[in-house]
Formats: sequence, structure tokens, C-alpha cells
Amino acid sequence: TYVVLKVQNLKSTTIDRRGSEPCWEQDFMFEICADGRGFIIELWKKGLLWDSVLGVVWIPLATVEHATDEGPGSWWTLHSEVIKNGSEIQGTKTPTSHEILLDVYFALPF
Repeated sequence: TYVVLKVQNLKSTTIDRRGSEPCWEQDFMFEICADGRGFIIELWKKGLLWDSVLGVVWIPLATVEHATDEGPGSWWTLHSEVIKNGSEIQGTKTPTSHEILLDVYFALPF
């Protein structure tokens, strides 16, 4: 499995890991516009011919707090559907049995 993070026009991907409880321990840092609505996390399963999405979660930027260092993170339930208004993502629905542990925060300037 691997994780894809999409925020505004940016996209980043983890390396793929095997097992029922994969751990990536990977940091992502993006410089984004303040007018962004949120970002999407996708969990994918690598396949022989094509990959399949196991679940997605939408995290509104308004819910992300500022911090100076990593924290314990929070468990997020992944969903099977994305809610859109035109081309703009507004959320996710229909929970799956998958969860992902994420530590999400705005880094304070040095």
C-alpha cells in the first residue's frame, strides 16, 4: 500500500509498504496559499496490472492547528466516496473499514 497526498495543485506519494499495518513515517511539507480549502489523503493498494484505492479522507485546512513539533497524531477513518461541488472537493462520505494515523499541523515560521 501507499499514500497519496493532494493539496491545491501539489501531489506527493509515499513509497509502497507491504503488510496489514504499514508504516511510512514520512514527512510532507508544502508551502500553500491561505485561500486553500483543504487537502485529500488517498490510501492505495498496489496491483499487478493497476492500483486500487482503499479509501480517502478530506481534511479542511480550517481544522488544522499550528504547532512547533510533531505530536501523537489522530486516527482518521477512510471513506469510499468524494463529495464535490463542480470540480472542487468538499468532503468524503461512506466510511470504509480502513483507518490511517496522521499527524497534521501548520509549521510555525522559524
